[in-house]
Amino acid sequence: MNQTSVVITTLLHYNVQVRDTLEYCLRKDQYDTNLFNEKKRSILVEVDQHTPLKNIIDNSGENGEKLEKAIRDFYAEVYGEDSTILHLAEEGLRVDHNQHVAIYKHVLPIHENVNSMIVGILNDAHSKNIDVAQVEAVQNAEEAMFRGVAFLTLVNDLNRFFDEYNKARNEAKGEETAASRFIGNDISAMIQNINFVRANARLTNAVYKNMEDKVVALTEYMTGRRDLPAGKRFPDVMRETVETINLFVRDAEAAFRAVYPDCIKALLDQVKADDERRAKGEKPETGASATDPVDNGTPSA
Repeated sequence: MNQTSVVITTLLHYNVQVRDTLEYCLRKDQYDTNLFNEKKRSILVEVDQHTPLKNIIDNSGENGEKLEKAIRDFYAEVYGEDSTILHLAEEGLRVDHNQHVAIYKHVLPIHENVNSMIVGILNDAHSKNIDVAQVEAVQNAEEAMFRGVAFLTLVNDLNRFFDEYNKARNEAKGEETAASRFIGNDISAMIQNINFVRANARLTNAVYKNMEDKVVALTEYMTGRRDLPAGKRFPDVMRETVETINLFVRDAEAAFRAVYPDCIKALLDQVKADDERRAKGEKPETGASATDPVDNGTPSA
């Protein structure tokens, strides 16, 4: 694995940890505490140690400072000891599902920032005829996985808020109330997040676009920008949209798991080889080190 592929793989690994935080926007009976602890460790260690991400941040001026602050704020609010969103207790991990908006606020922009770094490095590698085929395949799979999981969590919350909004209006006999306005703000936030995820997508294949089109149509039904299809009610289009996303995520996850572990193994093998060269007093092939945090985990969302 060449140096460029090493850098990209470590960035991909980081983005997987960031993306997998969206798991906590999915309601489950229980969450794996080991995976939680690994995500918690990974989020901050990348900016506390000398890693490719930290190196890029340190050489990116004001934009780098902003990203590092965003990452540290993310850790503090979501994973930190004083977090009210995620809390490790004796019975397991407690998740406050009333605070999904805060998770999106951090995860979506940080993931897009790191994603842009990866794409930039890939483009530079292509211009220099550097072989990055393996890591590019992983990047493409991770991109699809992220879009699917992001849409799944956002649409689930959008549907929930939409139901709550209509219930509040019905209870007030159609009148707008403080409660319905508050829920309406949550609906607007979900739609803004959906538009953000969509605007940054680089996927153009028909399967992805079909899912994206259904998500956009759903938001337009809810905002009155598009009429419901003949014979359909809101529960119908809401259910059909979630079913389409679930199918996309199922296939995207299978594709991701088919390429990600091999890429991580190649990185770990390279790290081991470089450390052995250092032990012999030889120059390492890539500069990768066992101090660079990485594991061979797979996504949990």
